[in-house]
Amino acid sequence: MKGVAIVGKKGGVGKTSLSHLLALGSAWKGTPAYLMHTDDRKPISVNGRPYMFYDARNPQTLTTLISAAINQDGLCVIDSGGNRGEFDMWIAKSVDMVLIPVTPDPESVCIALEHMASLESHGAKNVRFLLNMVSSNKNEKNRDQELYFSKLPTEKVIGEIPKVSAIKRLREEDTNPFLTPPTNVNNASRKLYGIVIKELSKLECESIGV
Repeated sequence: MKGVAIVGKKGGVGKTSLSHLLALGSAWKGTPAYLMHTDDRKPISVNGRPYMFYDARNPQTLTTLISAAINQDGLCVIDSGGNRGEFDMWIAKSVDMVLIPVTPDPESVCIALEHMASLESHGAKNVRFLLNMVSSNKNEKNRDQELYFSKLPTEKVIGEIPKVSAIKRLREEDTNPFLTPPTNVNNASRKLYGIVIKELSKLECESIGV
């Protein structure tokens, strides 16, 4: 099983939404997905989602869950709030890849760069950036690239996810059984899964010298 942690010290960049989106995309592609909630906030209640969702705020619980799943097929997605230093650092060093979402604003870029440097200085490997909430307007997208995203090292950016307001539904409680999300959310979930799997495959090939 491969493990991906979605981390970030800045709130509002989409860590939890992207975690659920990735797990959803994995499920739609026929790969079992296990989403581990490690943020300090109480996890949402889910009902009938096509992926497993666990309350893993306790480090020992997370360790047990990862150990139990390590020899299974699928994708382990860890939603990490980035606000518990040692725990988050352990997570970053225990997964196959760390994703830091970055939105088009100067603070997000600055904090993401600092976080990457901190993670790598403490031994985390395969830290990557994911551009999130990217505008569908060509002029605005070009402007955001020039002003903000161009500050990120190109080799560390693995892809982008468009701004889709309905994605927020994934981080809301299921008061009724989970309904299939709208097409744009499903498309974004498959896109994110494809981005992640492509990078994981690339990293695996590099590790064995292919």
